[in-house]
Amino acid sequence: MSVDKDFVLSALLQHNFFPTQKKAKEEMPPIFTSVAFTPDVAKKLIAGKPRKVDGYQGYDAVEYKLTRFNGVSRGCSIPHPTAYAHLSLCIHEHWDKLDYIAKNKISGIRPLGHSDGRIIIMDYEKSYEKTKRKVRSAFGRRFMVRTDISNCFPSVYSHAIPWAAVGFDYAKKHKPPKYKTEWFNQLDEKVRLLRRGETQGVAIGPATSNILSEVVLARVDETLCGEFVYTRFIDDYTAYCETEEKAQRFVRRLAEELAKYKLLLNIRKTEIIPLPHALAAGWVSELSLALPKGAVVSASDAINYLNLAVRLAQQTPDGSVLKYAVKSLISRKFGFMADVDVLRYTLTLSFHQPVLLPLIEKLFDSTMFSGKFLYVSELRQLALEHARLRRSDAVAWALYYLNKYGITVEAACADEILASRDCVSLLLLYLSGDRLHQSRVLSFVAGLDPSDLYELDQYWLLLYELAREGKFVSPYRDEDAFEIMAANDVGFIKPPELTVSEVGSSSTEPSDEGYGT
Repeated sequence: MSVDKDFVLSALLQHNFFPTQKKAKEEMPPIFTSVAFTPDVAKKLIAGKPRKVDGYQGYDAVEYKLTRFNGVSRGCSIPHPTAYAHLSLCIHEHWDKLDYIAKNKISGIRPLGHSDGRIIIMDYEKSYEKTKRKVRSAFGRRFMVRTDISNCFPSVYSHAIPWAAVGFDYAKKHKPPKYKTEWFNQLDEKVRLLRRGETQGVAIGPATSNILSEVVLARVDETLCGEFVYTRFIDDYTAYCETEEKAQRFVRRLAEELAKYKLLLNIRKTEIIPLPHALAAGWVSELSLALPKGAVVSASDAINYLNLAVRLAQQTPDGSVLKYAVKSLISRKFGFMADVDVLRYTLTLSFHQPVLLPLIEKLFDSTMFSGKFLYVSELRQLALEHARLRRSDAVAWALYYLNKYGITVEAACADEILASRDCVSLLLLYLSGDRLHQSRVLSFVAGLDPSDLYELDQYWLLLYELAREGKFVSPYRDEDAFEIMAANDVGFIKPPELTVSEVGSSSTEPSDEGYGT
């Protein structure tokens, strides 16, 4: 579905605000929502009291760390609503000058009108579609190039956005302060508003990061698409060339065009591969062939399949092997007690690979016996271990499950969460309902420096939800964002009766790709 400017605005605010861009929204527990953050509220926020304090340029954001299959965490942002409202409304107002990114056929991740209201879903193609595309692209060509952009989103230079939007010459001849009110300079300014006024990097997580990077990368595609056959998924490039010389030229030309916007190729991940080459990674083929056959999967077949996945994961540390295997299994119907065995095995693996935690909510629900939850000890250990390792997403999912099933968070885990100073973890600890934990969270909040606005911004989500409950007065003395949102019934936590599992409901097909870089 094509997108108009009004859909863009509602999508950015109400559906793509939190870092939930996977199709099944695996990044955060499903209690987080921005549906009440409407365009009307955004307009009221930018009409409210502006931040006018010496030494502060823009806003900071809540940090939320996503853990990849290799254990490396990647920082995402949950931006301050006022800053995000400014940027979203600027994109909305000038969408007619930016919508070229939605027409770019080279990009596999571009703005679309998705049925759930989102404008960006960062999932890769289905296996069948990807196979067809690769076969067509490889025909008559002898070499394939794989490469990506080094540290893409953190490397996007805010001033390069006007260069891409209106051209280098025009943008450089119409620079601030003389031309500050030009729409492209306003866009640059709003981008920086989310990151303390910094020019380097865009806030990763909300869909604005994808739109802004596409504004730049689509211009690179326009330059190269007439000369080369290639596709781009976020910042990953795959090209097909008739000769090795042309493959080398693609790498060189791509590097040259990216450099114009101050972006660099990742040399470590750049490779030229002779064709023919397998269309899928070896582990994907092995797991696909080994998936238990038949309408019902027995416990022994399921465990054998996971055993194979563990062995393949050891051989392929850079592949999301276990996630692929678990997703493949949980889409099947299980035989007697097979779901229990799969769940216990997956919990054991989740100790090492927290990316598995979002996948198991349905298994938790299906293995309740007489209303009794059987995995109290395992969940508590997982919460403690991942809190100790400072993994935002793993702790969030573990606490979500503990809270959902009415399990007390142990004191040792609470100690680690408080020591981590992680905003989302602290909020979920407060939502446990345990009075001692709530008291400790309130004490933590009381210890924040009210004169350090950037520190307050790093906890705005926690502060706002506590203020909504009447447990805390807004510490932003000369700003009215909290009051405006509260007056318009904006909440970022779903009431318990509305919290349902969304993970896995959108798609049962596993992906063999990562989140992007």
